[in-house]
Amino acid sequence: MESTLVQLIKQYEEYKQSIANDLQGDSLTGFLLFMNKRLGQTGDNGIDFGISSWENFNRQTLTEMASAFIGKMGRYVDNYARKAMPKTQVASIEEFTYLIVMLQERSMTKSELINHNAHQITTGTEIIKRLIGKGYLEQTDDLRDKRSVRVSITDKGRIAVYSTASTTKSLSTIATGILSDEELLFLVNTLRKLDDFHKEIFQESKHLELDELVEKHLKD
Repeated sequence: MESTLVQLIKQYEEYKQSIANDLQGDSLTGFLLFMNKRLGQTGDNGIDFGISSWENFNRQTLTEMASAFIGKMGRYVDNYARKAMPKTQVASIEEFTYLIVMLQERSMTKSELINHNAHQITTGTEIIKRLIGKGYLEQTDDLRDKRSVRVSITDKGRIAVYSTASTTKSLSTIATGILSDEELLFLVNTLRKLDDFHKEIFQESKHLELDELVEKHLKD
C-alpha cells in the first residue's frame, strides 16, 4: 500500500491539474478545499470532513478559506450575469447596481453613488458615463456644492431596471443555491456585518496600505 506521503503528493498533482487555468488558485487553502470536496463530508476511514472538523482549524486557515470562498462566489455570480444581463436593457450587473440604488434616491452626487458601490473613482465614473449616454441617468449641477454634479434616474432608466426583474430573480436564486431559509438569514446577517466593517474602511481609510489597515481596524 502506498505511503500517506505518496498519496498526498498524487492528490496534490491532481489538484494542480484541476487549477491549470487559475494561476492564483494554487495555495494551501485551495488544496484543503479540494481535498475536502474530494473526500466528501465523511472519508472512507470514517474521519469527519464536515463543519465540526473545521472547528479544529486555526483562525488563519479559516480566514483564508472564507476569503477564497467569498472571492469565488463573486466570480460565479459574475459568470452567470455575463450570460444573462446583456440580453436585458441593462448590459451588466455593475450598471444594474448603480440604477437600483437610484430607484430609492431622488438624486445623489456622482461621488456618493460611486462610494455606495465601493468602486474606484475612474471605474465608477465610466459606469455613470455609460448610463447617462444610454439615457438611464441624467446629471445636474449641485446647487449646494458647485464642485459636484448630481445624478438621478430617468423614466427610461426605471423601465430598464424593471425589465431585468426576471433575470435578476434568477441570478439571486442560483447565487444562493441550496441554502435553507435559516442558512440564508444567517448568511445575510453575516455579510451585512462584513459590509459595515469594510464600508467604514473604504470610506475613511482606503488611502492606507494593507498592513496599516490591519493595524488600525483589527489591532485588538
